[in-house]
Amino acid sequence: MTLDEAVARAFAGDARELYALLARGSGLPGTRANIPLAQAVAAVCASDPRGPALATSLASLSADEAPGGTALEILPLTGVLAASACATRQRASRDAMLQVIHDACDDLRFRVRDVVPMALVAIGTREGPKLLEDLEPFLEGYFHAASVLIALTNQDWLGKLSDGAPVAEALKRAFDLADAASRAAERYPGYKALVDAIEKSIAPLALRFGEPVLTVVAGFARTRNPHLRSMVVRALADKKIRARLPAELLVAEKALAAATPAPRDPRSASGPTRKRGGGRRR
Repeated sequence: MTLDEAVARAFAGDARELYALLARGSGLPGTRANIPLAQAVAAVCASDPRGPALATSLASLSADEAPGGTALEILPLTGVLAASACATRQRASRDAMLQVIHDACDDLRFRVRDVVPMALVAIGTREGPKLLEDLEPFLEGYFHAASVLIALTNQDWLGKLSDGAPVAEALKRAFDLADAASRAAERYPGYKALVDAIEKSIAPLALRFGEPVLTVVAGFARTRNPHLRSMVVRALADKKIRARLPAELLVAEKALAAATPAPRDPRSASGPTRKRGGGRRR
């Protein structure tokens, strides 16, 4: 049975052949899922008015129905990419499809989460800045905001953006989200993914938009979290930023230097200190 025939049957209400076809060609379990196969199904969904419903059905399969690390994981992965394809081709379904993609950010299966930036890039490449206007809900969650930043640094979407102000604002919102996290939340995988995405996005966004981004980054110096401050310093060490934006970089570096506490000298500590002798307390 061909892919088109399997998808046609799924449109009619019987997805068994499509599930089997996807599972056989998934490349899973393995290091890489067969993304081209998933994109081929997504393209068929985008060309049919029944596509959004099938995309939603696939993306909504639970981790019990399509366990991670198995051939069935390609099913929700395909659903996310199909939602993206439908959002770009079928305007009436766009908001619902963005919600499907949003929900996938918190998926328990990392391969499903990993295709979210790809899904956003596909829409952003078509819509340019319009998509960024509608990603407000994505900037309220760790994995969600990380996905937006990863997508923004993709040249296919980045090249469609000319105004740095909304991009800088998205970066600021993502940083504020990380900065407001509790100590307990800092252990979450989503928080770590967000901090990593912020660090990796600063250089490419600064190189694309210059002053608006570096002005926002300079404001990050106000954080009281030394780990976030160190992360920003690492990101600004990019050689291309230093070569192309020396004046703007200097402003950001001065702000960070001014906000960095002086190292504590234990010799200047006043008051009693806790004894660390080996004797037992009585």
